[in-house]
Amino acid sequence: MTKKLIKINTRDFGEIEINEDSIFEFPSGVFAFEETKHFALISPLGDDVYPMWLQSADDVTPCFVVFDPTIIDANYEVTLSKSEKALLDIKEDTNLKYLVIAKVPENFRETTVNMKSPIVLNADTNTGAQFILPHDYTFRLQIYK
Repeated sequence: MTKKLIKINTRDFGEIEINEDSIFEFPSGVFAFEETKHFALISPLGDDVYPMWLQSADDVTPCFVVFDPTIIDANYEVTLSKSEKALLDIKEDTNLKYLVIAKVPENFRETTVNMKSPIVLNADTNTGAQFILPHDYTFRLQIYK
């Protein structure tokens, strides 16, 4: 079966072509961008090479630089409530991906990531959401020391 390619405009890469099945629907949007419901996960450096970009598929903004939190903290743990699991239709064997949003200032060595509010992607249903974890994580963890 041929994958359908679509074009999207990006903040950092101009117009690009992506597979239509790489679009994730966010029923509740992401914090501060609740009206934006469709995002593409872009990996310009290669599949599963970080950083990646979580780009609105509908507009140039919002666009977020994202990392796998387990690269930053090998013990990173995500605990979701029943209602959060229901929102993403998470089952025992669901293929999940966790991402944390980075704030990248002009001096990239001052980059921080929000470990408290990860993006959770259900790769089986192409849905996503952002949640606030009950764990004692920080909103601004500096990643380059």
